[in-house]
Amino acid sequence: MPRKKNLSFEEKITRLAEIIEEVDSDQTPLDNALTLYKEGLELATSCGQFLTEYETQVQSLQKAADNTFSLQPFDHSNNM
Repeated sequence: MPRKKNLSFEEKITRLAEIIEEVDSDQTPLDNALTLYKEGLELATSCGQFLTEYETQVQSLQKAADNTFSLQPFDHSNNM
């Protein structure tokens, strides 16, 4: 698959899976495997940055004692 700019997160994950299959193949020449490895690192870094950005944006709706709701930063320590 040729490289495209502005891939969605899902497309990046799909491409990473393709790269893993290609690199694991006995038919992939070493120089091509290195190129694929570099592309995979770039995609993995980009996906990590994307997830970090979205993690900071996740909010949960909290119900207060007076039955009002407010948006609070998501506390992932309570959900793991």
